[in-house]
Parts: sequence; structure tokens; C-alpha cells
Amino acid sequence: HGSAVIKAIIPAAVSVLVLYGVMHIPGFDIAAPAAEKERLIGHPYAVGALLAAFSFLIVFRANFAYARFWEACQQVHQMHSKWSDMATCLAAFHYQSSLYSKIRPPAFGQHENLQHDIQLGRELNPCSPDEMRAQLDDMDERERKETFIGQVTRPIRLLSPMIDKSRPRRSTRSRADPSEDGESNLESLVSNDTMSKIISVSRLDGGLQGAEPSLFLQEFAHLMSLMSAVAFSTLRGDTQGTEIPLIEYIPGTKWPPVDPDDLDTEIRQGYHSTNRFILNTRWLLGLTGGRKERVLYNAARPLRVLGGVSDAEMHMLMNARGPSAKVALCSLWLNEFVTREHLSGSTDGVAAPIISRLYQYCSDGMVGYHQARKIAYTPFPFPHAQVTTLFVAVVVFFMPVLMYSFVNSWWLAYLLDFFTVLCFVSLHMVARELENPFTSVPNDLPLPTIQAEFNESLVSMFAGYNPDAWWELPKKKKDAPKTPLKGSIKEGNGDEEQENGESNST
Repeated sequence: HGSAVIKAIIPAAVSVLVLYGVMHIPGFDIAAPAAEKERLIGHPYAVGALLAAFSFLIVFRANFAYARFWEACQQVHQMHSKWSDMATCLAAFHYQSSLYSKIRPPAFGQHENLQHDIQLGRELNPCSPDEMRAQLDDMDERERKETFIGQVTRPIRLLSPMIDKSRPRRSTRSRADPSEDGESNLESLVSNDTMSKIISVSRLDGGLQGAEPSLFLQEFAHLMSLMSAVAFSTLRGDTQGTEIPLIEYIPGTKWPPVDPDDLDTEIRQGYHSTNRFILNTRWLLGLTGGRKERVLYNAARPLRVLGGVSDAEMHMLMNARGPSAKVALCSLWLNEFVTREHLSGSTDGVAAPIISRLYQYCSDGMVGYHQARKIAYTPFPFPHAQVTTLFVAVVVFFMPVLMYSFVNSWWLAYLLDFFTVLCFVSLHMVARELENPFTSVPNDLPLPTIQAEFNESLVSMFAGYNPDAWWELPKKKKDAPKTPLKGSIKEGNGDEEQENGESNST
């Protein structure tokens, strides 16, 4: 199912049967000497001209088919790249608003005496080979169990698998290189009332202190995910007038399979036969890929949206006439929401000219969508496809004549005829499969999987600040600053206090 070589076997077998019939015509003996052999063709150049013209036709089509497939893949990822940039930038702008003024990390720009005397570095806790093996074993175990995370109302809780709380990390940032005895020369790095070492204590919750993500980010993630899902539904040819197969995406669930044949049997039987023999036979005869079967196939592989789709949203999308109108409607909702929230203060810490970059990212993503739509709605030129298909049939019946005329061994004639026709027809089938990258089941682009990965990238907006963004300067014993730095972390364990004491004594 999906193999171009397997689909080309039938024309190759037909060509061999034609050769068999030619060999058994009375008076035609393939093993006769060349002088006595009654050739149908006196010179191979006669068929060579035909094969040269046919080769040009089929290679031209195959090249353009691959170019269409690759451009479709490129434009889909370009679209998501721009929309992902919009999401991450908007989240970064939102975290600078007054809503987060009490938990925002300190900035180096607030302390001029740190600008030239301190360089940053980190002590990392690398993963050992044993830990890596344990992680791979855990991953295999999760894939075997195929566990699904239950439905939740807020996706922030699902970021916990990204954090390994069993391995707390503490960063020590310093300009000095350690000396042979393991101590740093701190005296040369003292600037005014500060020491050169900056101690950072990780906040694994991103500084959000376990709070739910803001409603602003949740609604933006929903609208962005909805726009992407609607764009994909129009690319893969969901029929106008039928309900768009959109369902809620639960972050952390198993990725949708890339190969549709890997779906569960209960799902696959909804759009084609689960019997392998029947499925492959219909595939070989070209009976798959009809309109009804494609609609059922798309329904069996729904596109998932963060937060789900309300009845009102689905009603308005159904009333939008045409694929461009549906995507334009989602783009309107998204841009209007960002504009309204900016005017209301959700991104009050960022100037308006910088906010305008968000609209540029959204527009660039729409350019990628329409480039992909150009491929989805503009088929390969019919005249060229018609001529190529015609000459495939011609080669199937002319190749046996060539093999009979210039091959004296019957078994070698069969082999050469079979594999030559198989090569030409396989190339033709490859072109047919690649020239429609959004609808050629099962060789279409895995849009549900790409949509799920995009949803996870949107969920990462809820992660908050960098876990090592909070830092403090160690206090001197004699001249300790009275006022700690804004946003500094005072908590620490015994090891940190001991390290501070050693640095101060130095």
C-alpha cells in the first residue's frame, strides 16, 4: 500500500505476456540464428527514438512532481516557522508587562558595575551514559504502554515532564579561571561593592510560582492553533459543506502516526478495508483516493486544536465560503485579539513599533499558506500528464517487440522486458504520488502530526522565564550590601552557604 514498485508490477507483467504471445506466433523463433531470425525491427534505433522521447517526458514529470512535493513541505514548515515566531515573541512581550513586575527576574542592565567586570559561565551537570540508557528505556516503556494524559483544563501542568526535578542544578557564573588548587582569584575581579561570582538558583517553574498561565496566553494559543488547523484542513481538501474534522488537543498525548496504516484497526476500517489483500488490490487497480474515501480518511485523522473548537466557532467557519475565507476569518480573530489586548495593557512594557513585528510574522505565515495552497489547488498540467500516461501504455506493448528482435535467449528476454517496463512505469507512478502532496494517500504529508508538534510549541509559551534567570551577588562579611538586588533569590542550601563563605574568605 503506497509502493510505486508494487503498483508497476501489473503493467510489467502485461508486457511479459505480450512477449510470450509474440514468441509463440507461428514462424517466430527467438532462439533462431540472427541470419535466419525474422525480425520485426531491423535496427534498435527505431525504438530508441521512441524511448528517448518517452524518457524525456517521464523524467520531466518526475522532476516537477518532486519539486511540487518538496515545495509543499517547505511552505508548510515556513508557515509554522513564522507563526511560531509570532507566538514566542508575543509571550516574551507579555512577560514584560506590569502583571509580572513582582516576579520578573533581575536585569544586568540595572547594575552598571556588572557590565565590564563579569563574564558569564555555567557549571553543568552532564548526563552520564547510564542515565541516558535509563531515559531511553523509560521512553521505550512509555511507547509500549501508549499511555495518554487525561484531559485537563489548563495545559501548564503538562510542562512538568520537561523538568527533571530529581537533578537540581545550581549555576555559578564567574569571569575568573579556576586556579590549580580549585579556587578562583576573586580579588582582581572585585568592583565597588560587588564580588565577581554570581550565584544562580534554578526556579523550575519558570518563576511563575505554580500559577496557571494567563488567560491572554491561553486564548492566543487557542486562536493560533485554530488558524493552523483550519489552514491544514483546506490544504488537504476537506469538502465544503461538511463539518471540519477538528477536535481538542491534549498536550502530552502520543503523536499521531505519520503512516496512516499505523492507525488502529477500528479507525482504519472507517475509511477503507482492513483486509490487506483487498486494500492492496484496490490500490493496484487505482480504485482508492475517491472523494468519499478521502473525506472519510480526513475524518479519521482529525486536526487537533488547543482548547477545542466551540459550536459558535464551527458555525462561523462553516458559513465562510471557500478555503481562503476560512483561513482569513481565523487570521482576523487572531489579529483583532492581539490588537485589543495590546491596547488594554497585556503587552504594555513593549513599544508599539516593536509590537508591529507580530503582524509581520502573521503575514509571512499567510504567505507560506497561500504558496502551499497554490500547489494544492493547481494540479499538474493535464496535457502533459495525458501524454505521459499514453506513452506508458505504448512502451508496455513495444518493449516486447524490441526484446524479441535483439535477444536470443528467451529467459533473458523475459527478464529484460519485465525490469525495463517496471522501471519506466515505477517512475511514472512515483510522479503521480508526489505531485499531489496533500491528497495522495498514504504518501501525503503527515499534517495531523505536524499540527500536534506545532501545538506543543505553543504550549511552551507557558513555561515562563529561564529557570536560571534569577541571581544574586554573594555578600562580603565586612561590607555587605543592605538592599538585595531586585528579584534575587535568598533561599539556599548548606552547600551554597559554604561556597559563599569560601569565596568571601578568598
